[in-house]
Amino acid sequence: MPSGRIVEIVKGKKYQVIIEAGRNPKTGRRSSIKRTIYGRKTEAEKLCSDIIYELEHGTYIKPDKTTLAEYLRRWLKTYAINKAPSTYAGYKRIVESHIIPQLGRIELSKLQPMHIQEYYTNRLREGRRDKKGGLSAATVQRHHALLREALQHAVKWNLLYRNPADFTEPPTPEQPEIFPLEPEQLDALLEKAKGLRDEYLYIVAAYTGMREGELLSLTWNNVDLGKEPVCRVRQTVGYINGQGFVFRPTAKHKKARREIPLMEITVTALKQQKKMLAEEKLRNAKKYNKKSNLVFPDEYGNPLDPSAMTRRFKALAREAGFPQVRFHDLRHTHATMLLKAGIHPKIVQERLGHQTIGITMDTYTHVIKGLQKEAVEKMDEWLKNKKGHQMGTKEQNDRS
Repeated sequence: MPSGRIVEIVKGKKYQVIIEAGRNPKTGRRSSIKRTIYGRKTEAEKLCSDIIYELEHGTYIKPDKTTLAEYLRRWLKTYAINKAPSTYAGYKRIVESHIIPQLGRIELSKLQPMHIQEYYTNRLREGRRDKKGGLSAATVQRHHALLREALQHAVKWNLLYRNPADFTEPPTPEQPEIFPLEPEQLDALLEKAKGLRDEYLYIVAAYTGMREGELLSLTWNNVDLGKEPVCRVRQTVGYINGQGFVFRPTAKHKKARREIPLMEITVTALKQQKKMLAEEKLRNAKKYNKKSNLVFPDEYGNPLDPSAMTRRFKALAREAGFPQVRFHDLRHTHATMLLKAGIHPKIVQERLGHQTIGITMDTYTHVIKGLQKEAVEKMDEWLKNKKGHQMGTKEQNDRS
């Protein structure tokens, strides 16, 4: 029967767990397992009991020398590569620019919650690459989500017995601020966009709520401008350094793969876009990508550079008097207009491709609160009218 003991190395902070695992059946020598843990004594006691349990049930995993850096790079290649292009690029940037420089040398089996907690603190203080301060709580929260997901796979793949990120306390970010436009503000913005090459892209974005990657990867075979016009969202695109433009099936979740019925203004914009592309194809015939079927390509039929497009939009928004508005806020504008028009949140969720209605409700809390206030006012008015009607009926009965 294996037995264990705990030795305190640094009071209240560092412990060594020593497990007597019995005799080696081949050599006859006594074998022991030693693990150092940074944290509370209760964590050391749990580790001790966990190892003993695993030894007794034959599930103990002998730690190897794989470092966190080696594991994360392997995880990126075998798992994260299947994510949406922009998600994968973001993961790789976080891993290579932040996590590996700070934690990469630690052996995976020796990674402790305290290491990760110290990493969060460090990034909040001095995480910016320009050395001018720390990262935001929201950014560090994303680092935590990535690290927790990667380490959870290590548990599933029997490389770890528990996920150390589960025992940390990442910073709590404030609700990200969004800047939806009012209908008249959207009209002003689109008026400024008239004559610009991206004009019809902005209209479709504002009146479908599609994500940037979904719009820039949309193909004409997924657009139906007939009696019941729809856009079918089937893929996304992102630009990854070293790989260029990467197209992948919509990868967020099943709800993201959807059909979006189109409004008349959107149908008109798409017809104008098709006409513009036909003219460009003739004008740039020699250099035009004849295989292109993209709805929103560049002037040569190639994928549109998302960074350049968002820069053009920011310049337009500033000129229109809305300097804080981003391209993604056209999506928020669409959702806000639908909710204010009395469209059920479930329908809004389906148009946006949110995984759950809870995400929709949480994102647009400001609109929901306003609608609740409006509902209360309407209910008050209805009750007043009802009581007035009842009073009038009573008076008539009294006279008779």
